[in-house]
Amino acid sequence: MGELEPVFPFKAVIFQILFLLVAIALEAMVLRQKMRLGYRQSVRYAAAVNLLAVVVGWFAFLAIEPLIEPRLQAQVISYVLFDNLINNTLKPQMGWIILVAGLGAFFITLIIKLKGLELLMRAVGTWKLPAKPKDLSRQERYSRSRTGTTRYQEAASQFAIAVLQANALSFSAILLLLVLRSYILRSVA
Repeated sequence: MGELEPVFPFKAVIFQILFLLVAIALEAMVLRQKMRLGYRQSVRYAAAVNLLAVVVGWFAFLAIEPLIEPRLQAQVISYVLFDNLINNTLKPQMGWIILVAGLGAFFITLIIKLKGLELLMRAVGTWKLPAKPKDLSRQERYSRSRTGTTRYQEAASQFAIAVLQANALSFSAILLLLVLRSYILRSVA
């Protein structure tokens, strides 16, 4: 070929599959416990929202990747393909860049999973949140204002907390796997 030959990031794909399997297993466990779903249903929901998050994440990454500064682009390519950072002027700041990118990825993934799971549950017909009431009597409005929350708000917050806990658990496990992988690779080398 020419000067630049195509490279297939086989190791990155394998680790992405491993991370997906870990995330699906952990998130299915949390969804089953917190949302009172069955085993199969919780695994299906966890698999669907995680695959959605990965696909959206890769499309977003591939869309913004040409806009990234060349030094940062070189660091990302080096880390994905070779599991190390190259020595350039950006290397000292990579810790902060990775931290900010990780936090951004966490919250964007959380939003994608919340909306994806809601849409999936609505499509399947298992959406358990009560509809927002339109016309309430004066007595009902008074009783709701005394308690401060409605059944809809309570159910919506439980749903959001369950997805937040599932996302936090899977991100923590993946971070632990990345740290272990880095530690093992340094020990071997």
